[in-house]
This record gives sequence, C-alpha cells and structure tokens, in this order.
Amino acid sequence: MNNSTVQGARWLPRALFVMGTAVAAVTVLYLFLLSRLVSVDWTRGRGWLLLLTPALGVLAYVLLARGRGGSRGAAVRWLAAAVALAALWPAWQGYAWMRGPQAYVWTWWQRENPESARPIGAWQLPSVGFVRARTDALVLFNGEGRRAGGRAAPEGTSFCVLSRTTAHDVGLVAAERAPGGCGTRVSAVDLKQDEELWAKDLPAAPPADGDTPPAAVVDTTAVVVADGALLGLDLRSGGERWRMPVPAGCRVRALDGAADRVLYVEDCPGAGAGTGTGTARLTSLDAGTGTPAWQTPLPTGPSAELRMLSARPIALRVGDAVRLFDDAGRERGAVPVAGPEEDLLAEPGPLVSGDLLVLPVKGKVPGVSAYSLLDGRRAWHAGLDGATVLGLAQGRAPGGVDVVTSTAARTHLWHLDGTTGRAEAEPTILRDVPLGRRFEIYPTGVEGYTFVNLDPAGELPSYVALKRVTGW
Repeated sequence: MNNSTVQGARWLPRALFVMGTAVAAVTVLYLFLLSRLVSVDWTRGRGWLLLLTPALGVLAYVLLARGRGGSRGAAVRWLAAAVALAALWPAWQGYAWMRGPQAYVWTWWQRENPESARPIGAWQLPSVGFVRARTDALVLFNGEGRRAGGRAAPEGTSFCVLSRTTAHDVGLVAAERAPGGCGTRVSAVDLKQDEELWAKDLPAAPPADGDTPPAAVVDTTAVVVADGALLGLDLRSGGERWRMPVPAGCRVRALDGAADRVLYVEDCPGAGAGTGTGTARLTSLDAGTGTPAWQTPLPTGPSAELRMLSARPIALRVGDAVRLFDDAGRERGAVPVAGPEEDLLAEPGPLVSGDLLVLPVKGKVPGVSAYSLLDGRRAWHAGLDGATVLGLAQGRAPGGVDVVTSTAARTHLWHLDGTTGRAEAEPTILRDVPLGRRFEIYPTGVEGYTFVNLDPAGELPSYVALKRVTGW
C-alpha cells in the first residue's frame, strides 16, 4: 500500500466527521426555527424547513456514522466545532431567503386610548416627519417619531379637512363652526416653521352632501370655496388675487389643481328641472389670475357622484364611470365603474402613477388594476393572492406602487412595478402591525415605512414606524 493511500484512509473519516458535525449543527438550528414557527401567525419558510430538516438530519447521521473513527484527537474536534459554527451563518442566510422579507414595528406613538377627537388626515413634512390632523388639533412629528409641535383648533371651531397637497412648505386646513359648515374658516400653515401664516373666516358655501372640498393648494395660490364664489388667495399672505362667481343655485362639487391650473366641477341641480338630470361643468382656470381657460359639460344624474381623482392627467368620477380629459378639456376615454371583468372600488382611494390610475377592484380575480389616463384601457392587473386591499402608495422605487393587503392570517406589503404590475420581490410580511381602515403610508429611511392611522375609532396607535426584520 503506497503512502498516499494510507494518508487518504486516515483523513477521510476525519473529513466526514467534520462535515457531519457541521450538518448536525445546521439541523439543530432548523429544528429550533421549526419549533418557533409553531407559535407565530406567519408560516412562510416552514415548508422548506419541513423538507430540508429531515434530509439534513439523515445526512448528518450518515456522515457521523462513517466518520466515527475520525473523531479522535483534540485538533479534529476543535476543527469540527469551528466549521459547525461557521456553517450556521450560511444556514441562517438560507432561512432568511426561505422566510422572505418581513417587517416589524420598532416604534409607535399613542397619546391616549381612545382618542378624544376624530383623525381627519395627514401630510408628510417637506424635510423629515409628518403632520397628523385631528378635529381638535394638528400634531407634528419629527423624523425620529417624537412630537415636534402643532396647534390646537381655535376655540369654537373644529378642523374638518386638509388640502390634498401642499406646496412651498405650506398646507391649508379648513375648519367648521356653528352655524356654518366645513370651510367657514381656512388657514395656511407653514409646515417647515410650524406657524400659521394667515386665517380667514368665510361665509359658508351651500352644503354638498359632505363631498365639497373647501380648499386646495395650486402652486402659489390657495383656492377656497365660499358662498357664491371661488376665491384665489396668495398662498403665503392670504391676500385675494381673484374671485370667480358661482351661479345662483349651483355649488362646487369637486376642486383640485396641478401646476398652474385650477380645476373644479360646478353642479347646478335645478338647471335640468323636468328632465330628471342636472347640469354639471368641469372648468379650468389659471391659478395665478383666475382667468377661465375652458369649460366642459358633464353627463350627470340628479344624485350622481362627482369626485376628482387626478388633476394631471385629468380623471373624474362622474356617476357610473371614470371620465378622462386632455389638457384642453376634451374627453378622451372612460372607464366603467361596473365593468364586465371587474368593478372599481372607491376605498382605498386611487393612486396616480405616471399616466396610469391604479385602484382596487373586485371581480373574479380581486386585487388592483391600472388604467391608462390617456385612453381608459386597462394596462395591467395584479391579483395579490386574492387578499383584501387596504392601502395604496407611491413606491420607494421610481414609478413603483406599494400595496398593503390583508388576509385572515397576515398583512402584506407588496412592491409592484408601476409599468407592468409585476411584484418586484416577495411581499413583505408585516408582523403584528396595528392598522385601521384608513391610513397613510410614507416611505422613510432606507428600508423603513411609517403608517399614520386615521381610523375613526381612535383605539390604535397614532402611527407605527416599521423596520425590516434582520433577526428572528
């Protein structure tokens, strides 16, 4: 027998013993993880563990049995222990891949339980942080989640709605007082300096079944709805720039704007007396001067829903369809609310991603669908495992769409490609994240998200901040 054969016979059992010890360590780790998975409400990765753990256990037994003779000597045992410890790291990484991305709540704010006032909305701050608005106060939170200021509603009033957008670090908040209604007082708040720039008491506009938006921010103009007129005010000083009269018997049912254009829908129910229909008009004004650019009639019934979904490109919910218009007011397509394939859902609110309108749908395959704002054709549909859609937000990736869904077992955060609707990765499991029926989603930091709860019950944390799970 030559020397190389003797050396091979000597080292083979030792190598088998070292490898068997490493595989046994990985088996023990996976057995421990399987025992932990019994007590949690998420099970992703358990199937892989159930498949791999017995196979690894058998492999460890075979290797250790064949390498039993190689376990003599302290050096071999120390080497086996070192290799076993080193094997735990790639084994853990393998488990993290099997389990997929997950996030947990690392901080939250709950001032009182339940809240004394109803939440009405939120803004993301221009730097870092956000504003959460209740009927009794605006509360500012900084990037670390700590309360950083705010202001109470003036005595005798209650805040009722925020402007959908902010511009130049300024947002509008409307309040109501009795007698009157929402929008009888409008104030501008500098979000960067946390100060009120101006406030105006206005005559109440005619009631519009709770759907009149009393204020909007369009570039450097604050647009407010008053009794008998639409007013354009300087965003920072509050000085009146222009006034657009609203005809007697008419009311503003939708208001928004983008860039230098104000858009509003004027509804005149009495104009169609005897015909069973009303007369509604979509009007575009120059935000700086109030000069009318164009006006387009809308087909409406006596109780048709009128809601602005997007100001650029223009999309309106008008009765039983979402109607699309170009920049000159010409209609260029429509999406039926109740279609042959699916029905559009009003909640959660839609999201505009480029030239697509993304919104939740129900049908044979529920989920979210994206429709072109240029011609109304469906661009893509994402089934999202048939889960209930709770919220939509702009994704952290450029052009991406984030979707929060819920099943009886768990809550997911999906990251979709805004062009194709395909999931860019496995959805993130949200571990024990307390979310209400309404919330805002703000991407924060490199991997985190902040969910601002707006549930009227007031029994949930005001907000929860998430981070990706890196350990168990």
